[in-house]
Amino acid sequence: MSLAVADLTAEGNASLRDAMALATLARDCVASGVERRVLHLRLSLLPARLRERRHQRLVREALAPVLRPTRARLFELPGGDLVALSPPPGEHLEEVRRSLANLLPEIPVETLLPILRLPAEAARLLTLVEAALGLHGTAQAPAPVAPVGLAPSGAEMDAALRALTTANLTAFLRRQTIWRLASGDEQAEPLWTELRPHLPDVAAALLPGRSLSAAPHLARRFRQATERRMLAELAHPQEARALGDACLPLSLGAVTEAEFLRLDAVLGPQGRARLVVCLGASELLADPAGFALVRRLSLQRGWRLGLDEMEPALLPLLPPRRLDLPVLRLRFRPEMLSADGPMRAALDAGLPEDRSRVVLTGADVPVAIAWGWQRGITRFMGRVLEARI
Repeated sequence: MSLAVADLTAEGNASLRDAMALATLARDCVASGVERRVLHLRLSLLPARLRERRHQRLVREALAPVLRPTRARLFELPGGDLVALSPPPGEHLEEVRRSLANLLPEIPVETLLPILRLPAEAARLLTLVEAALGLHGTAQAPAPVAPVGLAPSGAEMDAALRALTTANLTAFLRRQTIWRLASGDEQAEPLWTELRPHLPDVAAALLPGRSLSAAPHLARRFRQATERRMLAELAHPQEARALGDACLPLSLGAVTEAEFLRLDAVLGPQGRARLVVCLGASELLADPAGFALVRRLSLQRGWRLGLDEMEPALLPLLPPRRLDLPVLRLRFRPEMLSADGPMRAALDAGLPEDRSRVVLTGADVPVAIAWGWQRGITRFMGRVLEARI
């Protein structure tokens, strides 16, 4: 098991699993209307002198009356906060709250020990969970806009493309794992390793001081040439044998070039059965005939074809037959949590009936995992499961 999975499932990181479970319960209460009472112990606000082991013992002893005679559950969040969740009416939570207020008088009880009601205050609870994880606001923060510089000249682009034909891209390849994690599972299971060249770094090395964003047609040429170089390197027998269960996000043009066909041949039937090739949704919309050709090729050769870069807004617009692919990579967006009833219904209706084909990418916060679980999605890619948070 990789270090990332070990970090996620180890006892010392149980707080991350607790955060994910709490987020899931909050969403479940919203979906089902089941009421719960929540006592949030914001122990992370306490000064260090009140967070020693003996203080932790006193807090746990004060919580014992809640946990023993009721169906209450206790969750420990990263940073030390505790959350007790109980069925209503919750008088016992008030009793414990008063005991803890006497034990910890330094901070006003309304700040240190808020009591919330689910499902009415589910959004507030999810916000508190994300804040405890250090993720408050990160999911909605806009990406910084880089200034657009000068586009490369034709001669500069030609020189960069020539350099790519012999470049060693090892240092520019980025790997990220796609995981399977079902609700209630103790461990995440790695499915595929995504492998792609990091185009900004390659461009910075071969086109210093130039901006490909200023010339989209040149950016497409550069991406395809970089992908072809990566494929040429992967087609070496030793590299192909080590590829294993891999996911390659590629442009449409790269899949029909000689480098990919060479990799396809070197992998053989067993290697191709472990390969997923993902093409962007924009490629399907721009060139349906080319996409259909690649789809036929995948069926003939035995590797799986996926649709990548799928935005939530596109799901209701594409007919199901367009999405009838072995893999659909859907990008998680924060607005999926706040969508109204009709939008949620349209989004759910657009998902493949077989949810095992869906990979939710951008799962960088626990609520993304919870959103996926509610819809039967068990395959994820993002910082939560990479243990980078």
